[in-house]
Amino acid sequence: GIKLTERELKQELALSLYTSRKVTLIQAADIAGVGFFEFQGFLRDRKISQHYGVQDLEEDMQTLRDLKNR
Repeated sequence: GIKLTERELKQELALSLYTSRKVTLIQAADIAGVGFFEFQGFLRDRKISQHYGVQDLEEDMQTLRDLKNR
């Protein structure tokens, strides 16, 4: 069977949610347990294009506020 570490599983989940547009870039990075730029690297390595609009920006700003208050 397929053996994934917990970290790899989180990264795969985050990539899947991001590519299906269920989460924003920052939310996906948080799910993956990595920083924004590291997650961008995952996207680049897999040749996954970034989608980012005004709504994504607004959601990411809210996510950053929420993370700050944790």
